[in-house]
Amino acid sequence: MDNILIALSTFAEFDAKPLELLKASGIPYTIHSTGKRITKEELLQAGKNATVIVAGVEPYDAEVLSALTNLRCISRCGVGVDAIDLETASEKGITVLNTPDVPTIAVAELAISLYFSLSRNLRVQANSMGNKKWERLESHLVSGRTIGIIGFGRIGRKIAEFLKPFNVKILVADPFLAKESVGNLGATLVDKETLLRESDIVSVHAAKSNTPVIGADDYSRMKKGALLVNLSRGGMIDEDGLLKAIRSKHLAGAGLDVFAKEPYNGPLCDLENVILTPHNATSTVETRVAMEVECVENAIRFTKGLVTADEKVV
Repeated sequence: MDNILIALSTFAEFDAKPLELLKASGIPYTIHSTGKRITKEELLQAGKNATVIVAGVEPYDAEVLSALTNLRCISRCGVGVDAIDLETASEKGITVLNTPDVPTIAVAELAISLYFSLSRNLRVQANSMGNKKWERLESHLVSGRTIGIIGFGRIGRKIAEFLKPFNVKILVADPFLAKESVGNLGATLVDKETLLRESDIVSVHAAKSNTPVIGADDYSRMKKGALLVNLSRGGMIDEDGLLKAIRSKHLAGAGLDVFAKEPYNGPLCDLENVILTPHNATSTVETRVAMEVECVENAIRFTKGLVTADEKVV
């Protein structure tokens, strides 16, 4: 008999609909309710009878997957599946599902918010006013500038769509795309070196990579006074190199939501022209509710044999 474990740190906090779906399904379920990320020990104990787990970002390595002998499906509440050993899951016949479309708008909106906030120097000016100083600092338009998007998947394309009214030039670097696939969004496909050299704002949205997409040597290739935004994954940019590029004033600022080591409390926190957020690009109320609803629906559909092959991550 199926049994669902909700392993999320919070669940149905903003809307009761995902909980109502669970109740209406008639499938027995357990909710992890500590309000904190589930530990490995808690996961092994709570999940020992689970056939389906509605998962957050807690790790599902080979040891965990081997210990959860009843598990047949992980329904990830979010996009990234980096914390799941996909090879082991496949070997054990565990289906992995996620919610790739739901967070797209939230991440794209944050990216564009950072473009404007950094260009207009909003953090520095707001802090100055907070200290009762009346000083007008240098700022720039986003309109008319060149935006370089590294990685042109769902989020990169949504950003390009949102930017259409602002008369920007969009450059795209993505080795998996053909030129004709970006033209309908008003973008131009170029190599990374061209993108770094010509972009006023470089926005990183690439998939997982074993090496940084923006390495230590890449900052010197960027336009002087450019801005860098990373909303992809921690480790995708060289943070030490970024720190040096900003301190030397080669770059004008940066906006980051993800970090190589989290929680982050490093030296970038001390720079006024850097805007940092705590890995919460997708954490709007609306997005959270929609992701919880979809991952619960995925879990229920799996138990009914309604999941198709093209929905599976593996």
